[in-house]
Amino acid sequence: MYKVLIVLLLSLLTFSKELNITPSNFYLKEYNKKDTEVTLDDFKGKKVLINFWASWCVSCVEEVPELNALMTSSKAKNYHFIGLNAGDTKRKIKKFIKRRKFKYRTLIDRDRSVSKQWGVDALPVTVILDEYGKVIFQGIRPPKDLL
Repeated sequence: MYKVLIVLLLSLLTFSKELNITPSNFYLKEYNKKDTEVTLDDFKGKKVLINFWASWCVSCVEEVPELNALMTSSKAKNYHFIGLNAGDTKRKIKKFIKRRKFKYRTLIDRDRSVSKQWGVDALPVTVILDEYGKVIFQGIRPPKDLL
């Protein structure tokens, strides 16, 4: 029993870590009518919450309402929210966004290169960047006290 508990605790530490690193920049298309190119540098000086997701991910579906609510809360007024889709086609993204009523911007990481660079192996993952571009949180659920 103790072994199981220790393994569970260690796995939680693996999926939820506070960091103080600056991630590599990215160049991704935004899911919109113009396919605007967006880079991480576009958010310099701003706090950013990035949620890595995919249409097939059940937990990703479950957290959309939570993230929508968090985005509209007073705690998050100084944050930019980004959904970063990992691997889906534009068609699947469109269908998912329409059905799930996303309220935040969506970037497309079709080949998962950004996900891999950032060490995202499982979904969903939320990354929070401070105004200096440093990762202050990377884990499964965003801690509400960080916002």
